[in-house]
Amino acid sequence: MSDTQSTPSAATWPLVAAIVGVFAIFLIIMQVARTPVTPLSQAVNMPEDAQWRLTSEGRKAKLAELRGNAASSANSYGWINQDAGVVRLPVERAIELTLAEINADR
Repeated sequence: MSDTQSTPSAATWPLVAAIVGVFAIFLIIMQVARTPVTPLSQAVNMPEDAQWRLTSEGRKAKLAELRGNAASSANSYGWINQDAGVVRLPVERAIELTLAEINADR
């Protein structure tokens, strides 16, 4: 009986190294994907005019500002397009004018 050992051929070692390398790259990608993004890491590249997005207080202040602007626009007169003669009316006045126009057609 002869002792015949099967030794791996020279072509299998690069294959094993490639499989191990792909698995290592996969593990690195999974680690990077699992790392949470913190507001501080976002702040590094955040422009000055968008820094309000980083904190809840900043977002609440921006929301209050937007709601205040919307409320003042809804309750005041102003030009939308002065050349075309398009104006902004308060909501109550617009309702009155619309009702008057509807009643005049009857």
